[in-house]
Amino acid sequence: MLALAAGGLASTGLAYAAMRSFSDLDTARATLERYLGKLNITDDHLRAFVLEFQRRNPWDFPTAKLADATTLFERLHIADVARPLLPDDPAHRLERFERLLLADFHLLTDYAWRRGPDDPITYAGSQHCVNPFANFESA
Repeated sequence: MLALAAGGLASTGLAYAAMRSFSDLDTARATLERYLGKLNITDDHLRAFVLEFQRRNPWDFPTAKLADATTLFERLHIADVARPLLPDDPAHRLERFERLLLADFHLLTDYAWRRGPDDPITYAGSQHCVNPFANFESA
């Protein structure tokens, strides 16, 4: 009975997602908030981050339909029920996207260096070396 209800909910969600298209910004925010909780980042900083992410990983953003469905499921809080219903290829593509997005978010923003969860997150930009322990002085 639960599987039937989940299937019906997933079908309804996919139909809604097909009618309404979310932006890449919506998809990125929904994905990041799934793993990191509510984020205090402005749309401008998130947009700059997403543009850099897409430049660095042009083939790894999910297709429009998969991104819309994922964003919708996250907003409806049914992603944990809907994700197991995905075929293998889209599921692997989504997992790769999420891993790369989270990694780049930690590298390209000041998320990890904030003093508290309420501090605003800012896009720091792409840097040549992101190793905080790197020493480029001659010995």
